[in-house]
Amino acid sequence: MNLTKHVKKYAMETIGFDLVGVASAADPLFSEAPKGHGPCDWLPQAATVVVGGVKVITEILDTTPSPIYSKHYDQMNVWLSQAGYNLCRFLQSLGFKALWTTETDPYEYYGAQLLAGALRYTPSFSHLRAAVAAGLGVKGKIGLVLTPQFGPRQRWISIITSAQLIADPPYSGELCLDRIKPGRCNRCIDICKKEQSGALKPWPAEGGVDMLACTWATLRSQGLACGLCIKACPVGRGKSSNKTKLPLK
Repeated sequence: MNLTKHVKKYAMETIGFDLVGVASAADPLFSEAPKGHGPCDWLPQAATVVVGGVKVITEILDTTPSPIYSKHYDQMNVWLSQAGYNLCRFLQSLGFKALWTTETDPYEYYGAQLLAGALRYTPSFSHLRAAVAAGLGVKGKIGLVLTPQFGPRQRWISIITSAQLIADPPYSGELCLDRIKPGRCNRCIDICKKEQSGALKPWPAEGGVDMLACTWATLRSQGLACGLCIKACPVGRGKSSNKTKLPLK
């Protein structure tokens, strides 16, 4: 078994990721990242980025905004952090350098950028950019990554490594209904305007998600994670409950 298949098999069958892809650290998408936020900024020896995704449980998402979904959101972040650590350790055991990037930056990190005069939030590392570079999906109307398996209903983590893995080809085709036929779908933006903060705008021309407005909406919702936009999206709807490989202990 070649190295790439070996790593992917471990990531999916032993760790339990629902989605796994590989991007070259030299992918042009990463050149769009601000200075200090690309793969080689974090690991100078970076050759590839392994991107793992875990699905959101639809039945829980359907309760949002609720304490149940908010807990599920936190649960997925904890799981991704541990999964990233485990895959990092696995790559190191094979003799490669590796580090995992945080699944979600602290709100304080975002707040510090605003206080420094930033016009918009820059994540420490863009999992969305990495997921697209790894061929796992495409960016939709508001900039979230849509996959054929789950639409926007997954969360991501990225592992930067010196391992010379085989990069996956870009996803071919379009998934966002509004990009397939402009004017066909505006459900994500409409639900945010109606029920929450109006933090969503078409991406990239108008900036996608206004993280400041989205953050304030979370605070106004008694601190609960929202998720209404991914709940409303019809892409992949019904597939999130499909059987996937269970994480091994």
